Amino acid sequence: MTQNGKADSAAMVSVVIPTYNNAQFLPEALDSLLSQTFRSLELIVVDDGSTDDTIGVLKPYEGLVRYIRKENGGPASARNAGIRRARGELIAFQDADDIWLPEKLQLQVDYLREHPEVGVVFSGSVFFGTETRQSDCLKQRFNVNSGMMFDRLLHDHFVGMSSVVIRRSCLDEIGLFDESLIGAEDYNLYLRLARKFQFGFLEDRLIMKRLHDGNLSNNLEQMLKDEITNLQKIAALFPDANIPTTKLAAQIYFRFGRYYFDRKAFAKARTCMGRALELSPGLWHAWLYLPVTLLPRICRDGLLDVMRKARRARRARANRAHNPGLAR
Repeated sequence: MTQNGKADSAAMVSVVIPTYNNAQFLPEALDSLLSQTFRSLELIVVDDGSTDDTIGVLKPYEGLVRYIRKENGGPASARNAGIRRARGELIAFQDADDIWLPEKLQLQVDYLREHPEVGVVFSGSVFFGTETRQSDCLKQRFNVNSGMMFDRLLHDHFVGMSSVVIRRSCLDEIGLFDESLIGAEDYNLYLRLARKFQFGFLEDRLIMKRLHDGNLSNNLEQMLKDEITNLQKIAALFPDANIPTTKLAAQIYFRFGRYYFDRKAFAKARTCMGRALELSPGLWHAWLYLPVTLLPRICRDGLLDVMRKARRARRARANRAHNPGLAR
């Protein structure tokens, strides 16, 4: 392993792995990359100013990964630093706490070879941590198909960071991550890519996404702020797209209201639902949640139990519909 060393110019895929105080998870992530059936790749670890033993845990990988150390600047700046030093014609991203299945890269590289019109390919995922569970099928939940998907992405952020492989030529054309965004930098990049390039979708769940207390997505306040900022940036960047910013902002507030609701942060959930309804009074789902945040605790707990059971039943029906072999 050499700091800021030269890359293997023969590498076809450059995998950028930003890390900040993830030493406990990093070896498992790297092992999953080194176990890929596709072998023509370079691994670039970008240490975003970690204060843990990141350098120590990387010692066994000396000569197998390139190591870049920089001052802490957030995931967007770390990924950009890796991209600028990458030599591959394809760029992939791996979060330091996630795991790839062995065939991930091979399947995606094959797809891009077979579909030269596609600029980005992504896949489904499996969540694990305190529990292991498959994510809802993206195709079933979001009606995802390959092709131009800018309009679809505006309404739902369904592309996982660790699941994408991007042609370097596409990034050269539209630019890198917006470093002013902390929680929505990936979404911003996907929307800019989707405005110009086709996306390919592999329904296979090819990554395992770790759930833990250190996930950036747990910082809901920052994520909400940046998603609203991102919406404003995208609308200003593509004025000809006639983006319904008010409607989409209402949907963002509603979604985060649900996140807070699920975490039983009812005061914040109430604020988000109220803001959603200010922007879009016809958002009837928000009208269902808002009164629950105002109920006395004993009433609310009983109602939440009914809602949880109904949600589990819906998921079970959806799983049976998607996997007929599970039906009895």
